[in-house]
Amino acid sequence: MKETAMGGQSAVAGTIQELDPQIIEASTSGIKYPASRSDLITRAKESEAPQIVLDALNQFEDRQYSDPEDVKSEFQKIQQK
Repeated sequence: MKETAMGGQSAVAGTIQELDPQIIEASTSGIKYPASRSDLITRAKESEAPQIVLDALNQFEDRQYSDPEDVKSEFQKIQQK
């Protein structure tokens, strides 16, 4: 498996509930806020985020996110589903 900026496969969990919120932050770092769900997904793809991260971002509410804390909060909501 290709080593990535997120620390390689050790940072990738089997389910969204097991994902470390830091991988979402790392996958979307450098994005300009406010950012839409689509913007977050595009940035994650550019950073070669694992599919599980893209799956998580696809479950985000389709709205504008104001900052990394807003993204983290939304991620925690989907982890509880």
